[in-house]
Amino acid sequence: MEKRKHRRVRFEVTATVRTDQMSIGGMVDNLSMKGMFLTTGETLSCDGPLEISITLSGSSSTLLIKLKGRAVRHTDTGVAIEFQEMDLDSFVHLRNIIAQNCDDPDALCEEYFRSIMPSPNDSVN
Repeated sequence: MEKRKHRRVRFEVTATVRTDQMSIGGMVDNLSMKGMFLTTGETLSCDGPLEISITLSGSSSTLLIKLKGRAVRHTDTGVAIEFQEMDLDSFVHLRNIIAQNCDDPDALCEEYFRSIMPSPNDSVN
């Protein structure tokens, strides 16, 4: 059964993940508004906060999408990362990448905002 709440798209591009102690590189295998899977032969030994840089290279420029997150799952082939923080520019670039590569771009923002907005059933104290 599929537990994912966010549309994932295949998007192969290089990324770097940094902790206080180390930096690892790899290829993004899939991407959503809330996370990614980084394929890497290296082991991420820290479960603390991560700084993620996704590198987009064009013919005349390079763009970095900078995010903060945490590792949520380790496998033999890489690490699943949940995004916890991003600036507005990174949000816009990420949204555009996913919208251009998904089958239903109209539902994309609604899906994301629904995930970050409190539910009417959530109590506010």
